[in-house]
Amino acid sequence: MIIDIHAHAFPDDLAPRAIGTLTHNCDCLAFTDGTCSGLAKAIREAGVDLAVIMPIATKPTQTRVINSWAVEVRETYPELISFGSLHPFAPAQWAAEIEQMKADGIRGIKLHPDYQAFFVDDPEVIPMYHLLADAGLVVLFHAGVDIGLPPPTHATPDRLAHVLDEVPDLTAIAAHMGGYLMWDDVEKHLIGRDLYLDTSYSLADMGPERMAAMIKAHGAEKILFGTDSPWTPHSAELDGIRALALSSEEIDAVLGNNAAKLLGLEDLS
Repeated sequence: MIIDIHAHAFPDDLAPRAIGTLTHNCDCLAFTDGTCSGLAKAIREAGVDLAVIMPIATKPTQTRVINSWAVEVRETYPELISFGSLHPFAPAQWAAEIEQMKADGIRGIKLHPDYQAFFVDDPEVIPMYHLLADAGLVVLFHAGVDIGLPPPTHATPDRLAHVLDEVPDLTAIAAHMGGYLMWDDVEKHLIGRDLYLDTSYSLADMGPERMAAMIKAHGAEKILFGTDSPWTPHSAELDGIRALALSSEEIDAVLGNNAAKLLGLEDLS
């Protein structure tokens, strides 16, 4: 089973505006139209079995809307599931939203500290991580530089390491191989720690030799295939991972077996 742990899609009425804004901000090309149907078509054509959508609540008022939409995605598209989101500046929402997400079968949340304007290890958000850990929900963090936003970088490897120190039972995924364009610091602070790294939007910049070396050093069992779709094409990302200097067992683990276990989908693989 091949699982893209890190993809993006939007409700049909919002997708054109979202894709237009994001492509303008990052000066990059989108490889889908940003809709769920477009993402589903893209993964079918590439031979990917499942994609996990990672939405972001940039305002507290968006949280319930996003988490309700995540349920609709699962009910409408068998090849897609969506994580939910929380907003770091709405602590009054945290407990109720987490309880509702668990009841709805949502397996985790996405946080983007740059878009949500908080440092990932701010003391004010540590209680949110404890609630998520207690609930058994996965947290995927955007990590490292975001090319569409100005400095500062709010989720640096050293700050993510601090989060792991504070909440050691949190099931965390650091996107972009632990920190986009900050891989020296990833090797210093995160390699070997108890967290997952996803491969999204990293291979072209870090190169296959360094990615393979980092996967070996961290442990292939803690690496998850991701594309950051629509910002990279699935077929090219799959080809790149399959060409890495890894064993077939390691490649199978990265491409889907690890994510299936993490998401409780082993029976589907």
